[in-house]
Amino acid sequence: MKKTFSDMLIAVVAFIAFSVATTTPAHAYLDGATVSMALQALTGAVASILLFGKIYWTKLKSVFKRQQD
Repeated sequence: MKKTFSDMLIAVVAFIAFSVATTTPAHAYLDGATVSMALQALTGAVASILLFGKIYWTKLKSVFKRQQD
């Protein structure tokens, strides 16, 4: 059976809904250094995704670019 995008999307939404519905409060404390480290990780992940996209976008464009004689 072939999985389609809509099947995978439904599975992800169901997983997130189940996860949110079954959580309990943690009563935890987030230190400033922890938040700073999380922001650095998020910034690094976004920068990596953008760089990856830029590299492969230029490779894809070069495949379809006309050759100048």
